[in-house]
Amino acid sequence: MALEYKGAARSPGPLGRLEGVLGGRIPGPLDFQQVDLGKSQTATKAVKELPMPPPAAGSSTIIQARSIGWDLAKDTPSERDVKQGELANCPVAAILAAMAHTAGGRKHIDSMITEYVNTQVKTTFSKEVLAALSAKLDDPDYKRPEKEILSKRYFSVNLGNAVEVSDVFYVKYTDGSDVNMMYMDSPKRALWPCVIEKAYAVKIGSYDDLDDDTKHTVNEFWTVLVGSKPDGFSIDQNTDLAKISAAAKDAGTIPTIAASKDDATKVTAHHGYAVMGIQGSTIELYNPYARIEKLSLTDFRSSFSAMFFGRLKG
Repeated sequence: MALEYKGAARSPGPLGRLEGVLGGRIPGPLDFQQVDLGKSQTATKAVKELPMPPPAAGSSTIIQARSIGWDLAKDTPSERDVKQGELANCPVAAILAAMAHTAGGRKHIDSMITEYVNTQVKTTFSKEVLAALSAKLDDPDYKRPEKEILSKRYFSVNLGNAVEVSDVFYVKYTDGSDVNMMYMDSPKRALWPCVIEKAYAVKIGSYDDLDDDTKHTVNEFWTVLVGSKPDGFSIDQNTDLAKISAAAKDAGTIPTIAASKDDATKVTAHHGYAVMGIQGSTIELYNPYARIEKLSLTDFRSSFSAMFFGRLKG
């Protein structure tokens, strides 16, 4: 159980693991906590000022920043809410999808985020961030970024400590009203995965740091997002198929992810997946590129190098 890959996972990206055991949690109803600050006259007079974390470097895409009006979730959190963007952090996307696939994980996600509405929020941009956003101005219709963006809500995210972020996100440049998220996205226009990823970028300093696949392991991401280190096992050609089958079966109640091999051909290589379960001898997976994939047990064993799992703390 010494297998470890350094990195947050380039597109697609590596996963890493260390040993650890998680406790249990009883599932319950979901309802993201919302605090209406507009009901307090004192609160409405105060302006909440939150800095925008710097974007990742090296992208050829022109990006802007804008307030996003999506709900945290359309219904309850779902793995299908999650779509990895242009960051090398597939472990984050896979872990969020795996949590959203289980009742206990959904309750945990619900407890992580508090939304504050009907207040005055100012998202500010450093000179360095403004310079990065202004680096590519080839389009004559491109609107230069503002020094600040005003909006009416923000979020507090529990990542071991409370991290506050606004509802402003980096988007790919468009001259229309369409939203095309630069980093974490959601096919269902659910904002919770984007909020958690942004809070993680704030926690460690920038989206660029979150994009650095030499600094972070899945063990770190799991510990911060779930609350304790994951358990798991490495996979090779001699791994008992019954062991893999049992772990996949438990994925319906225990968040479970898997790391594909660097030379995998039947799935995206060097990538993290959320394990959704098993039907007969077919394992169902959620690829953070927002698609469902299915493999036989034998193909899974030949395509993946490790599985990670753990119950959430009660």
